[in-house]
Amino acid sequence: MNFNQCIVRALPYFPKSLVGFISKRYIAGDNLALAVAKTKEINQKGASATIDYLGEFITEISKVEEMVETYTKTLDAIHDNKLDSTISLKPTSFGYLIDKDVCYQSIYRIVKKAKEYNNLVTIDMENHPLTDFTLDIYEKLKKEFPHHIGTVIQACLKRTWEDAQKISQSHPNYLRLCKGIYVEPETIAYQKTSEIHDSYIKTLDTLFSQKAYVGIATHNNDLIARSLDLIEKHKLSKDQYEFQMLLGVRPALLQKLLKQGHKVRVYVPFGTDWYAYSLRRLKENPSIAGNVMKDLLKIDKL
Repeated sequence: MNFNQCIVRALPYFPKSLVGFISKRYIAGDNLALAVAKTKEINQKGASATIDYLGEFITEISKVEEMVETYTKTLDAIHDNKLDSTISLKPTSFGYLIDKDVCYQSIYRIVKKAKEYNNLVTIDMENHPLTDFTLDIYEKLKKEFPHHIGTVIQACLKRTWEDAQKISQSHPNYLRLCKGIYVEPETIAYQKTSEIHDSYIKTLDTLFSQKAYVGIATHNNDLIARSLDLIEKHKLSKDQYEFQMLLGVRPALLQKLLKQGHKVRVYVPFGTDWYAYSLRRLKENPSIAGNVMKDLLKIDKL
């Protein structure tokens, strides 16, 4: 285990303020005004955005209403500030753990509001117990809001290629394809990087063949190269797909893709409930935590 991985494993035992300092490049800030400012900055660099208000596993109705209110204000702010941005949300942020119908109706309200502004809502995919529910409400909402709803599928899950085939039977589709960040059982998820990458490309090929609009969500050089090969194979124009990246991750790659003429969308999270999100992202990218700690400790080489 290297230095960076040791730091990430120790993060839960660090003061919360230190985790916040290390991860601040991932988070736009704790309020909507800061998210708007960060999104303007991203737009000025030529990229699009999707804004996410942090807060998961909600178990109180009052918190669900707060989510609905904040996302409504976020859609208003995107429109009022003429931002190039969609929004992303999670089912557990909208009452999935309380009542599935409450969750659906709450998300419905947000999608209906997004339609008023001709905007798009992406329902994020969480861990595997929510996969069926998320895909089901995506299909249900797509019947009424075909151009204003999208969702996410994860290449690490062994079911994903079949899900992609099923989803592609109805049109249109706005999908984010990611590798998946949750730790899932070996019985249902690929564990080897090579298997996940192969699943990713096989799924992307299927989605492209069915004319889905895909957000290619990855920072991995190999996946990007293989995705570009598929784009060429399917003879896609640059308005038929996009790349998606996390705020603060590989900014040089972001600029490279933009310079090549590709559309890139940046995931912009904000809110006070940033801790769990930050730990997941730092575990995914341990070099960030390691580099910050080296700076703090004034260590040049370890």
